[in-house]
Formats: sequence, C-alpha cells, structure tokens
Amino acid sequence: MDTTILENKSKELKQFMAKYKTQNMLGHLSFLMTCISNGAASNELAKLTSPMRQLYYLAGLLLSVKSDGSEKINYTDEDWEYIVEILKDIDIEHVKLFYPDEEENVSDEWKRRTMIAMPTFLSYFNLGPLNYEEQVIEEIMGVYTPMDDIIGKACNLCTKDFLLFYENLDSWCQYNFDSFSNPNLTPLRDNWIDYSELNIGVIDEAPAEFNQLMESNKATFIFVADPGIKYRFKPSDLAKNGLSLEQVNTILSFLYCERGDSNFLYYTSSNPLISKPIVKLENGMYQVFEEKRVLHAIQSVLESICKADENSKSRLSHHKGNYLENRIVELFSNFFGTKVEIFKGYYLDDCKQDVLLFWNGYMFVIEAKAYTNKEPFRDTDRAFNRIKQDFDRSIGYAYKQCKRVESKMKSGIPFEIKNKKGDVLKTISPEDYDGNDFYLIVNQESFGQIQVDLSSFLVIEEGYNYPWAVRFDDLEVFILTLMARKMRPSFFIDFLVMREFLHGHVISSDEGEICGAYITGDLTDEIAESNDIITFNPHSADIFDIQYRKGMGFKNEKYLKQKRDGSTIFW
Repeated sequence: MDTTILENKSKELKQFMAKYKTQNMLGHLSFLMTCISNGAASNELAKLTSPMRQLYYLAGLLLSVKSDGSEKINYTDEDWEYIVEILKDIDIEHVKLFYPDEEENVSDEWKRRTMIAMPTFLSYFNLGPLNYEEQVIEEIMGVYTPMDDIIGKACNLCTKDFLLFYENLDSWCQYNFDSFSNPNLTPLRDNWIDYSELNIGVIDEAPAEFNQLMESNKATFIFVADPGIKYRFKPSDLAKNGLSLEQVNTILSFLYCERGDSNFLYYTSSNPLISKPIVKLENGMYQVFEEKRVLHAIQSVLESICKADENSKSRLSHHKGNYLENRIVELFSNFFGTKVEIFKGYYLDDCKQDVLLFWNGYMFVIEAKAYTNKEPFRDTDRAFNRIKQDFDRSIGYAYKQCKRVESKMKSGIPFEIKNKKGDVLKTISPEDYDGNDFYLIVNQESFGQIQVDLSSFLVIEEGYNYPWAVRFDDLEVFILTLMARKMRPSFFIDFLVMREFLHGHVISSDEGEICGAYITGDLTDEIAESNDIITFNPHSADIFDIQYRKGMGFKNEKYLKQKRDGSTIFW
C-alpha cells in the first residue's frame, strides 16, 4: 500500500500549524470543541467530517512542531479553508489504506473483512469517549480506590487526590467562564488579566463613550479574542480544598506535555493530548485542552500504575468486573423498583454466571464484561484478526454464557440456579417466562459497529435470539433518561423486542443513536422489522445531552441545582 500522499499531506498540515502561537491557537481549538454539542461555530464545524477527532488532530500537530516564529494568534477564513481541504485529503487517503493492492484480489472474503475492519478502525479513532464526566468519576472511584495501596506506593497519592485535582481544575475553568461571560453576576478574579498576553486598549480617535464601553467590557472582549484564557492556570491555583501544591505538581507531572518537534503525524498515531491533555506553556503557566479528557488521562495513569505486576494486575481485573456487576445491579434495582428479584454471581451446572433478574413475569440474563479492546491495525487482515479475537474474548464468550441459560429455557425442563456453595437459590420453570426471557451483554467499553450489529461475528442457531450487547455507560444513560421522562419499564421491554430485529441490516457505531431514535419515535418497530439498511443521524443521540442539561439523575450529578434553576450557563 502506498502511503506517500498521506505522509506528504500530513507533513504539509503539520508545518502549516507551526505558524500559530501555542496558547492562542490551542484556546481556539478548545473553544471549537465546546461547540460540537451546542451548535455554535457552525461555519467552521460544518466543514469537518469528524469534528472531535479532527480538532484533536490539529491540536496534536500544533504541539508536535516547534513554532516558526510567526506567532499568529488565530486562523483566518482562508487559513481554515486550507486546513479543511487538507483534512479532507487526509481522510480520503486513510480510507485508501483499505483498498486492495490489485483489483483481482477483491473476493467476497476480502469484502467481508474490509466491511468489518474499516468501520471498526475509523470509529475507534473518530469517536471520543461518549460518556458523561459523572460516569467516569464514578468508575474511577469504584475501580481504583480499592487499589490505593498500590497507587500510594507508586506516587504517594491516592485515587481521591487525582479526582480532587480534576474537581479543582474543572471548577477553576467553570468560574473563569462564568466571570468572563457575565462579570456582573460572577466577579472577575483580581488578577484575571495575568492569564492572557492580549490587551485591548482605548482608541484615541474614538468617542469617549466607545472607549468607556470597551474598558468596562474588557474582560469579555479579551475572552472572545483569546478563549484559551478560560483554560489557563498556575499550579498554585489548584492547590486548595485539601490538595497541596506538592500534590498538584506531582499529578501535573503525569498529565502535561510541552510543544516541540516530535514524530506525531497521523491521527491514528499516539496523540500527545490523549494521554497528557494539559500543556505547559513557555511562560510557566499550564493550559488544559479539554477538561473531561483529564479524567480519561487520570484513568490511564491509574491503570498503568495498577498493572505494574501480575498480582496487582489480577486484583485490578477483579475490581473492574465486580464494579461493573454492582453498577448493573444498582441501575436495574432503581429502574424496576422493589418488585425486582436479582441474583448476582450465581451458578448453573457448576458454571459461574453474572446477573439474573426477574421482574413482573420477565427474566433478564445479563453477562458483564470489563474487557479492554486493543487498538485496531491499519492492515485489513491484521485488523480483522485482532478485532475478531477481542470480540470472541468478550462478547463471544459472554454469549456462550447467555446461551447456557437460553438452552435451558428452550428445553422446557425446570432447572436450578445455585450459589457458590451449591445451595439452591431458585428453581426456574421455563413455561413461566415463555417468550419473556431477554439476554443482555454489558461491556465496559464499546466495540462499535460489530457490537451494534452482532451478525458480523455471532452465529445464532435457529430458534435462538440475538442478545443486546451494550456498553454500560450507554445503558445507564438510556435507563436514566427513561426514568427522567417517566417512561415505564414496559417501554424498555418493547425496545429489547425491537432491537433483536436490527441485526443484519443496521449501520452505526454508537448505540446511543439507536436508543435516542427509539425514544423520539424516529425508529419504529416497522422500520426495524423491514429489510432496509438502517442508518442513523449522529443527532439521534442529542436527546441525552438535552436531558443532561436538565438533569440526568446521576448519583452526585454536578451542577444539578444550577441545571434546574437555570442560574448557570454551560458551554
């Protein structure tokens, strides 16, 4: 495969980014990131094919090339058009990576492998973490707090310290936004001007009233011209609420990068901002590119620390699995109420199963998998083999566990589930749940298209049904939105019935699009049961962002009071 054009175009764009001043251009790109979900900056974002991925790519290139001395503080309209055109060319060249070397090599098997490898590869890099910060915080606390002895030995910190760092950073940025947007409501910091190198002065020829207006709104004007001011801080700014300056600096050492020449060139390469989303500026200040990414970087740091040896790695795996099962039980307990009967860690024919749930004549068999998928290869065959291996180890294995129960149900013969000691927990008569048994596979991470449409890898025997494979964060948001909208569990059951029909003719990498479309009525049973290829608009999932701005119902949800009384602007 010839990657010459891809390499040249990527180098061209990287060198183009060298003319921009770090803190200012980084701030503009951060601003555009915030506009993806709220519809602002449509002139710039509408021209991008995958805004989140492409903005991260531009920021990564900016940090991977030394400044050429031009120190431009923003892009012009002509600059943006030029950037967009090169990004389009780069996208085309990445798709070409999956083209066959010779036309005669196009076989049915090649088509199948490519149709699986290409969308999985592209969605892996196109989609950022599609969840809410409360979900990430909850997971970090639940998984890594039991590992604090390992974390403490490695860096003299604990999980709570890392999360407090994030909370201090997030509240710092939110206060900055509030004060710059409406200084009459939220007073400006006394030294706010120290965080920007831009200045807006009076114009001698202008009327006094105009200069007075400019001066009284100086902070807001500077914020518009230099949105990165919201994201800048000194280490001492975060040393509060029980977090010492020494602890802040230690945590920063894990999370910051600096601008300089590096090998980063392709968006499928290791972007410095993914693992280190905070940039150390030449003036000694720091600037975060995206606040929520700090949580994911913290997660990666703690993961790395806790996998230092085989013993701690094994402990971590246990905590991950246990955490996921507990969260599933908690979610469905709240959803179905007091009439639900739940068994966790039960045994069937001496085989351990995860969660079994009974409610109002329905049975839900749930298998939880906290499996971490690997980054897919660019080469089609290698990518396909790795994707299938990951799928078989996670969803494929979970389906075998589901099928173990389903086969008992198909037999029609009553069977027992037991605890670890062999005591009978419940005797199940299949006729009591005829047609009312559902099978769910809940992952910690998403597999994208091959999870949405299980027909790519799962072979289902005649008379058996596809399970619903879903990432926990998507499941939680779906259930909480149903609860917030006063939609009964029967709606969820109708969804599960409908969902089985989609396999084999659905194209999507985000289960949230499907769930959102069903809630809004854009996806109906009639559509699902048709033979048409079904695709979804990314905006189908917007209903969840709308609900989040009103209050989703997360445990310890941030700014819940402000969301409900409308006193705070969230951007």
